[in-house]
Amino acid sequence: LYISALTALLEMRHRRRRRRGRRDEILFCATDCKYECIIETAQHLGWRIVSGREKDQKKSVTPENSESEICNVYWIDISNIAERMSKLRPWQRINHFPGMSNIARKNRLAQNLEKMRRGFQKEYNFYPRTWVLPLELADFRAQFDSNGRSSQFYIIKPDSGCQGRGIFLTQNFESISPLEQVVAQHYIRKPFLIDGFKFDLRLYVLVTSCKPLRVYLFRDGLVRLCTQKYLKPNPGNVAMRCMHLTNYAINRHSENFQGNETLGACDIGSKRSLRWFMDFLANEKGQRRSDALWSRMGAMVVKVILSILPTLVREYESTFNKGIRSEPKQTYNSTSCENQLDHHPQTIEGSQCFEVLGVDVIIDQALKPWLVEVNHLPSFATDSPLDSDIKARVIEQTMSIVRAKASDRYTYEREERSKAEARLYSNQFATNNLILAQETQASKVACRIEVILERHAPEKLGKINALLRKYTGREVKLLHLIEQKYLEKKTRQLPTNLQEFRQHYVGSEEHTSPNLTGTNKQPFELLNEDKLPVASCSETDSGVELEDRLLVDFERIYPVPLAARMHSDHTPNYRALKKFVFEQDEKRMRRMSCPLRQTRRSTLDSPAALPPLHRDLKDAIEQKVPWGEPPRCNGVEKSPIPRKPLPMPGEKQLLAADRLTRGFSSRQQVSAPCSLVTGDHTDLKATQDYAQRVASTVAHAKKWRRRMDDSRKRQNCQQVALQPRTFVFARTSDTLRDPHLHITNSGTGLKDTATHK
Repeated sequence: LYISALTALLEMRHRRRRRRGRRDEILFCATDCKYECIIETAQHLGWRIVSGREKDQKKSVTPENSESEICNVYWIDISNIAERMSKLRPWQRINHFPGMSNIARKNRLAQNLEKMRRGFQKEYNFYPRTWVLPLELADFRAQFDSNGRSSQFYIIKPDSGCQGRGIFLTQNFESISPLEQVVAQHYIRKPFLIDGFKFDLRLYVLVTSCKPLRVYLFRDGLVRLCTQKYLKPNPGNVAMRCMHLTNYAINRHSENFQGNETLGACDIGSKRSLRWFMDFLANEKGQRRSDALWSRMGAMVVKVILSILPTLVREYESTFNKGIRSEPKQTYNSTSCENQLDHHPQTIEGSQCFEVLGVDVIIDQALKPWLVEVNHLPSFATDSPLDSDIKARVIEQTMSIVRAKASDRYTYEREERSKAEARLYSNQFATNNLILAQETQASKVACRIEVILERHAPEKLGKINALLRKYTGREVKLLHLIEQKYLEKKTRQLPTNLQEFRQHYVGSEEHTSPNLTGTNKQPFELLNEDKLPVASCSETDSGVELEDRLLVDFERIYPVPLAARMHSDHTPNYRALKKFVFEQDEKRMRRMSCPLRQTRRSTLDSPAALPPLHRDLKDAIEQKVPWGEPPRCNGVEKSPIPRKPLPMPGEKQLLAADRLTRGFSSRQQVSAPCSLVTGDHTDLKATQDYAQRVASTVAHAKKWRRRMDDSRKRQNCQQVALQPRTFVFARTSDTLRDPHLHITNSGTGLKDTATHK
């Protein structure tokens, strides 16, 4: 007994020491990781690898306390990402963004880019004309002649395919299945060639954050060549996949495939480096054209990600802000407002998501880049020294910007416990804290209003105290109205330096990044990001400097650095693109939520339940806001503007409404008589015409029934079809004395009696 007790005590001490040591380790979950280079990089950083096999080794381990469920960093290389996303906790990191599948799937990519091209046709001309089948099958069929042939070649790709599976070229419409989920694109017939071979470029793009958006482009990459020399497509060579398809998974099985034996041999082989290609292009076409191509490829990547930015932000917040949403709602004060501007808990540093995208690009003879596809699960297999060098640098620098700490879990749990205790035991101090917060808020608002009025309306400085008394308890709204009145109209007179802007308007507080969605506009947001000077847009995020220092081989392409913007002539207007995509997303969300708002009558009684559809003050004055506080003038509620009374409907409108209520079309049809009394239908001749129309309707129904019976007999169909029924409605007239009407079923011969009301 003594020995067993001593052994148990030693095991308990050992478990405690091991548990205490694990608190100093970052756990890396490699359960869904397929590549050894990623695991080796994580071990090199000092992270402990968790494979998830302890469930099989220990029967007593539950999913809640297993190490695979409490890891700090998750790396997933399989398509089942949504399942892991649903189980993530607020202190964990993952190598994917929720919503990135909207550009990784070929049909969604085409739909999002087509939506943006409607507003910016010149900016979004970097991808071929694409049809999503079978959704756009009719439009795609119009590209062929009556025999189903076309002079243009189309490349057909499965929606969810990869590694070149299911891709083929065709000129014949009959070779395309109308039931499969595929996309059809114009085939680029004149690509740029290297030694007579067609090729594509694999760009590695790193997205470190979506709010604010930060995108980096790796300065190296892969050039993947075909293994057969290129010829223009014709019916004889469209089946040669190694000539027209640049996928590495297809060409590596070819007899002509050449591998790279050494790292220095970058100018030979079927797979080469992107850095070598840019030097080769500079020697062949000039350094200026090479730099222009590089900047255009970076701009193309940013435009693709901007097309889904509202979706990324919305899904990111809904996935990782669950703990923040569960907190009780508070009134607007200085403390709660500052907490709401931070989209993460204070214990979590940086973004919880990061993602490496593989963007495939084809260059044509005019050196114009064409987007092929976007891979959110790029391959990190290292089949050659060139692969090992490039992919190792991508993974190592990507993991270096993951700001995970071993104490994230315990810090988060400790803060959650303190919050629970504060909610449970601090009710007695709530009133004093609320009063203190309101006083602090009023003083801050007064200082900011004074600065704004001193710059734009000095004659109104004496009215600040009266305004604060009028808006007691609503100081944030007063500040918002003043900003809306003065700052939005005089943006050109604002300071051109961000530091000067902070000194004048923000004071000692740090300027936070604005909310991009536009649906939850923060009250302390003095100026939108798009209204800041161009030179200061990139310095608003504190994490940019750290990432620029760690990502040695990456180039930041969004936000565009000031030096790159000044020396480049190809920088697009990203502000206009971002504004357009958020406006379109807001309209879509408004259309989706308007029917719900109309059915919820209770929201009309509670103005704070839902935001108004029209946010402009001008619309509120014109009584266009369906709910919210009524407009006021000098503290007195304004009376609503009298609306013009609607005119009485005419005779034709009454007849059309009557036909609609009885199930007919609004237009006057032969088989749709009117039950209303009119002066034109009181004579006997009108009654006879009416009887003839009824007889012709019945005859038409019988003829239609006979045709249906004949076609059913020819098809040997044993199913019973619905019989058409023709109803004859009597109309009130002096010539029709009988108040009853016999309704005849022309299909069965049965007679029913109905009373005309």
